[in-house]
Amino acid sequence: MTLTLNLTNTLPKPAGKKLLQKVTGTDLSTQGLVIFVAQRDDDKQSDDNKTGMALSLDHKAVAPYKDRIVRLIKQASFSGKKGETISDYALEADDKKAPLQLTLVGIGKTEKLNINTVQKIASAVYNQTQKRLSELTVLMGEAFTTEQSKQFALALLNASYRFDGYKSDTNTPKLDTVNLLASNLSDADLSLVTAVHNGQSLARDVANEPGNVCYPAFMAEQAEALAKEHSDVLKVTVFGEDEMQALGMNSFLAVAKGSAREGKLVIMEYQGKSQFSADSNAPYTDNKYDANSRYYYTPVVLGGKGVTFDSGGISIKPGAAMDEMKFDMGGSASVLGTMKALCEARLPINVVGALACAENMPSGDATRPGDIVKAMNGKTIEILNTDAEGRLVLADTLCYVQRYNPRAIIDVATLTGACVIALGHVRSAVYANDEDVLFELENASEQSGDLIWHMPLDDAYQSQLDSPIADMQNIGGRAAGSVTAACFLSRFVQDGQPWSHLDIAGTAWKSGKDKMGTGRPVPLFMQYLTNMADAHGVANKVAGKASKAKKKKG
Repeated sequence: MTLTLNLTNTLPKPAGKKLLQKVTGTDLSTQGLVIFVAQRDDDKQSDDNKTGMALSLDHKAVAPYKDRIVRLIKQASFSGKKGETISDYALEADDKKAPLQLTLVGIGKTEKLNINTVQKIASAVYNQTQKRLSELTVLMGEAFTTEQSKQFALALLNASYRFDGYKSDTNTPKLDTVNLLASNLSDADLSLVTAVHNGQSLARDVANEPGNVCYPAFMAEQAEALAKEHSDVLKVTVFGEDEMQALGMNSFLAVAKGSAREGKLVIMEYQGKSQFSADSNAPYTDNKYDANSRYYYTPVVLGGKGVTFDSGGISIKPGAAMDEMKFDMGGSASVLGTMKALCEARLPINVVGALACAENMPSGDATRPGDIVKAMNGKTIEILNTDAEGRLVLADTLCYVQRYNPRAIIDVATLTGACVIALGHVRSAVYANDEDVLFELENASEQSGDLIWHMPLDDAYQSQLDSPIADMQNIGGRAAGSVTAACFLSRFVQDGQPWSHLDIAGTAWKSGKDKMGTGRPVPLFMQYLTNMADAHGVANKVAGKASKAKKKKG
């Protein structure tokens, strides 16, 4: 069941009853109202008797419920701690004036609200109500900033996500509609949030599929199906191993050839601003923004590692938790999800999505440790560890997408365990060779709540990749493993080409008993692209006004 979000200014009203007239209106028996309660910072109250402060009690829509809210807080000693919930199940409801089931949700101290708190609040709202209510109205008032309200809306939708198609018995949630009574959100905001959620859900779906279902050809099929659905703005080209061989993508093929499943490079062109195509002779320039230049129309490239199952190859992994290596395509999953979100949001921007899909398997045809291959740009790689394969498929992908002479290239990959050790499961690592791209990503991170952390890319780390018999080796030792992986990728980016690398090894999925893909960083990418589209729109208007003024003077 799909959860629908709406904006509203009023609460639902009960059905009217008139003699000899058909009853019209809404059945409110399974509808509810959520009120946020903040923790007080009041030293006069004892710890055992501290009660929270209900927000937005002065809103005219809540007037009939005010007494019930105050009594429930007092009788339950409801403190308003973040994620705390309680409901009165409308046991003392006035069927005419205040019939809705009332649920209080604690948001903690308002000055300490952050993305983690907002997500916990959204989960608490959904989990408290999804089994017993069909429709819910959330009075948000001024509890959140505009950005936090958007984060809450997305988190609420994401809380409803289910991946249970392989289960014989499933429990379908009852809740299907949530109305947000918020003054700082617009219908356009909710449309964008819904598009992001749909894209993030697709990313989670393909990541959660088992390896015998989701393999390179499956990913290509998902992209082609999306292009068929949005043929006016999306074009997809799929390169098989023969085409990649002709292009000289031997680094990519060094990974793909060990599997019976053919590797695929999937190129998705979202033409939201204008039509474009790859140019094999495109110059590599230092692209600084100029509203009057071709650069306004050049695409942003998102490239995702898509190793649909990573056994490690000949450098085989330990058996424990190897099943979770189906998530090693999380980078390409997020790119695919972002392309879907773009198609639904219809952002006026050009974007290329590249899915570098392969299986990393041991076989008689698999690459051996010590083998040397030549990448698409002519550089040779000594492959010392076949379990450092993501960088190999991305190396040739980076070489190819520079044919678009893009404004920026952002690759995304579940690349290193070292990143998990460094940053855990909260923030993704970001590396960049361009301050503008880094600033734009960091800004989008804070806005979306899809958090990143800037990591170093000093030239001094490059020497760890030196090989005595090739241009480079594919690993740099235990020290700074995530950094040297980024350094490796940087060698396949031309001078002057803005580029960033996201290592999402710690954020693409949750491990353990409840293992599940997260769909990150789709929210980050969509915020980044939305900001860029907005900036383009403003710059275009300024350029247009300047052009008109020039014509008038002439």
